[in-house]
Amino acid sequence: MSKPRGDGRSSAPTIGSAPRAEGRPTEPVTSVAAGVPELVEALVRIFAEQLQRSLEVVLDGSVESLAFVDYYLSLAKAETREPIISLLAAGAGAYFGELVRRQIGGAWVGNGQDPRRLRLLVEPQFVYFSPVDQAYEAIAGEGLDPDDPRIAPGPVFDSSFGLRPSADEDEDDERDDPPTPDEEDDATWLQQRLAELPPVPEDQFYSLTCRFETLQLMLELLAAKHAGEGRSPQRYGLSDYVEVLARGRA
Repeated sequence: MSKPRGDGRSSAPTIGSAPRAEGRPTEPVTSVAAGVPELVEALVRIFAEQLQRSLEVVLDGSVESLAFVDYYLSLAKAETREPIISLLAAGAGAYFGELVRRQIGGAWVGNGQDPRRLRLLVEPQFVYFSPVDQAYEAIAGEGLDPDDPRIAPGPVFDSSFGLRPSADEDEDDERDDPPTPDEEDDATWLQQRLAELPPVPEDQFYSLTCRFETLQLMLELLAAKHAGEGRSPQRYGLSDYVEVLARGRA
């Protein structure tokens, strides 16, 4: 079995704005808070030590090291105890997010205490995501439900890559280069482009390796789309994301 790269569960699309939970208040992600770098560093260190003891492999922060991470997570697919799954997802997610930050560029935000509130804000394009929630899905695969008891309590589960809301979604969005009527929003356009690619084997679809490759491809496609629209390249920082995050979209 295989799945289109842009496919995903309707409740948590692979690409698009982060979904809101019906009937529940949305709590915005905290901006850079004291303790965020320390939390990420501690989670990465503990996870690397665990993996080294289990597999006798030293993680080096390379893209290739994600293969060892994915294999290690696959060993826990039958695990049902939430504390064990949560610790594993927090560590793997922190390692994955830190790898993206170093390899591609980005910044962490969170409250410095809860791993599930960590978000990685990508620098080359307006893309943000929860590495920890993506790690949960790498462990459990397609059968993971947002209300699964294996997921630690916290914000609404969201394993998607979030993009800037389109003009139709957010009439108050004040971007320097507002879209023209002929422009197609990035999320819809990306879904269409990714759906045109060869399907990904189902056993690899939720892996962190596939997530990284998909993110790289998304950034390349977005860069080409924006160049074709005559938009100049830019680097995104916290100030570019803060309005979207503050509205509870992440």
